Amino acid sequence: MDVAYLQHLVEGDCMNIENALARYIGYGSGLKLMERDVRINDTGNFIKALVGPRRAGKSSMMLIIMQKIREKGENPVYINGEDVDFVGITENDLDGIENAIYRIYKFGGKRISLFIDEVQSFPEWSRWLRTLFDENKYDIFVSGSTFELESSRLSSELRGRAMETLVLPFSFREYCAAKGIEYHEYMNPESKSALVGALADFLDFGGYPEVVKEDSIDAKKRILENLYTSVLQHDVIEKYRIRKISEFKLFMNAIFGSACRDVSVVKMSRWFEQQGAGISDQTVFNYIGYIESVFLVRMLYPYSKKPKERRTKPKAYPLDSGLLGLFENSRGKKLEDVVLVELLRRGKEVCYYRRNGADVDFVIVENGMASEIIQVSYSIADAGTYGREIASIEKALVGLKCSKASVITFDEEKTVHVGNMQVNVVPAWKWLLF
Repeated sequence: MDVAYLQHLVEGDCMNIENALARYIGYGSGLKLMERDVRINDTGNFIKALVGPRRAGKSSMMLIIMQKIREKGENPVYINGEDVDFVGITENDLDGIENAIYRIYKFGGKRISLFIDEVQSFPEWSRWLRTLFDENKYDIFVSGSTFELESSRLSSELRGRAMETLVLPFSFREYCAAKGIEYHEYMNPESKSALVGALADFLDFGGYPEVVKEDSIDAKKRILENLYTSVLQHDVIEKYRIRKISEFKLFMNAIFGSACRDVSVVKMSRWFEQQGAGISDQTVFNYIGYIESVFLVRMLYPYSKKPKERRTKPKAYPLDSGLLGLFENSRGKKLEDVVLVELLRRGKEVCYYRRNGADVDFVIVENGMASEIIQVSYSIADAGTYGREIASIEKALVGLKCSKASVITFDEEKTVHVGNMQVNVVPAWKWLLF
């Protein structure tokens, strides 16, 4: 064993690395875990990165993969980046982790399946992963709860060495699986009624696995409140060293209170001035970036051919309707939020459209062009609502030169003809499940 590393352990400069690894030997063995409806992007020789909100199920997905590896007679290595023994870790300690892996697991020359949970907790994590990957001794799986690990940022940090998979809270399909709810495209009234009731619960409390497992409404609310508070405190306020905490919490109330609507940075900073809390436009921009970075919200931008317009007037969507429910009772808004999150889950590029009298919730973009319009309305049974939604779709179809449109409702279904085009009105449960 390296003499300097041994001395480091003996002196206990900042942690006991071996304890942090050894306590997870065999971790997850024997647990019964639900397979997720998520396909891990594992094409080719890349680092596999699972990214998404805290407590959305990334660790459980890792454990499922580890169980399958053990079934082959292999022994995966699991590292918990948030283990107490890693508190105070420095860049100089990272070599000690690799030394400890070989000392504890005694792999010899075998290739190692290495799982690192919440990898962003480590200093210089991207450089460390690049080093491990380039040694060509590991199949690496990592998870993270910050936007740094997502999409273009991940590609930039790891320079083409990683493929990411977005892991969000349970979809409605996964919710039904967890609850043991059977469904078919065509069901008798009793079965359909039970499914519609399940959808109402899903809208109100969302898909975080811990929440779905609970039956008590009070317990569901308590878990959601604790989750929101924890992410806000540890992942935003502490990480970004926010000093004006009361003003920041006011900002969060404003963001969640205006979910699914435009966020005007200028109007928001002026509103703060009126409340006697001076927050600049740049600070509001920073705050938006912070809460996006930890997957609390996703900002949706307008569809436009002009790059400058594409970054204006964002709409804020919480990444779980249960979190939205802490601030908002409207099931119409919750339904819109659930549809947006499902589109992200399906890997769609999504914008909204508001121009020339048209106001459309979602435009799916493929190869830079609008391929489908989706309008969300809890109900279009009212004649005024029906007329407004269909008129808006008709104008958008013309303005976007698009030929496909749908209206997603809570539980209404029909076909509407707009000129020579057909608009499908689809109940949300059917759209989400099929």
